[in-house]
Amino acid sequence: MPTYDPYDLWSSPWGVAARRRYYEGSFSGKVGAVAIGLADWLFPQFSRWALNGKPRTYPIVVAQECLRARIQGTQDPDSRTKVLQALQDLAWQREDEVWGWGLGFPWMSKNGLYGPEIPFVTHTPYVMEALLVLSEWPELCDPAMRLFHGTWGFLASLQIMQEGQDDLALSYAPVAEPRIVVNANSYAAFAYALHAIYGKEARRKEAEHRAERLARWVVHQQASNGAWFYYADREPGNFIDCFHSCFVVKNLRKVKQLLPSLTDLVEPAIHQGWQFLQNAFFDGQARLCRRFAARAHRDPFCWDLYDQAEFLGLLVDFGELDRAKLFASQVEARFRRNGDWYCKIDLLGRRWGKHFLRWGIVPFWYQRARLDAQIRGDEKIEIGNQRIS
Repeated sequence: MPTYDPYDLWSSPWGVAARRRYYEGSFSGKVGAVAIGLADWLFPQFSRWALNGKPRTYPIVVAQECLRARIQGTQDPDSRTKVLQALQDLAWQREDEVWGWGLGFPWMSKNGLYGPEIPFVTHTPYVMEALLVLSEWPELCDPAMRLFHGTWGFLASLQIMQEGQDDLALSYAPVAEPRIVVNANSYAAFAYALHAIYGKEARRKEAEHRAERLARWVVHQQASNGAWFYYADREPGNFIDCFHSCFVVKNLRKVKQLLPSLTDLVEPAIHQGWQFLQNAFFDGQARLCRRFAARAHRDPFCWDLYDQAEFLGLLVDFGELDRAKLFASQVEARFRRNGDWYCKIDLLGRRWGKHFLRWGIVPFWYQRARLDAQIRGDEKIEIGNQRIS
């Protein structure tokens, strides 16, 4: 499913250079960032053509479409085989059977430059879930589980950023990083929880122990009002936004579901985080979720589909189906036009990012499928003896 992406211009050599200088505080970086940002906003299709941008296939999109097909019952043998092959082709892999998945393009962040080959702990768990779904089919079980078990080596390659007697924080990727990303550690906790249930028998106790330590660290980062900052610090450039906050709550719920023994540890944080999300982000007048509770930068966009997708997922998780149906209808009315989906709405009320699937569109489709399935009464993806939402 090749698609354009909001990061197309920023992943070009010019975009990477502009972001690097911008984060260094240089005037030329600020000018370059404004110029690229304006081109991206005002002329999204033309600017991608001018910079020879190419649509890409993203592992997180393939994985979520696999999960959606599982919920809707639309998988067939040919498509399942193609999905597994695509995930294998898109993977970061070492000779010693270590597998992980990332963006597939260069990404300059406040933490530095991540090359296109770098896997991320925020992306790999989606593929792990898809691999477990694919493993349900006898002809795909062995190759799918080979990739799943290979993610253990990827997780082990993440650097220890902070470690206490009973908690642990890891890096976003297997590279040196100056700042700890909170939602990334919630994904790491979820990934280890998956290994605690579905991983090799000899690793399961260690995986459960690591999931608990990671979850405890995430819980410790929560502010008294229920919020989580993006970075585990209060340095310049930090922020609190909607969809990353949703990720933390979602992942803690999945950890609890896989490892019920951790319920007492994570349940208070889940409850408080969900209350914060509803109070800080949901706009009762617009009936959409705002993007930020604490900003680090400005841009021309007012609404983002990714926020709506992840908030919808939590409405489903918490069983608020009537509210979820109304919310989903409002989101579709705002972000869909004449059958086309857009990922953002700007300050002029214009829809932006037509068919940029990775950024919110496929996540919304997936959560909408979960809502429809829950209304039907079969909302869970059954994998082995566990039920993963």
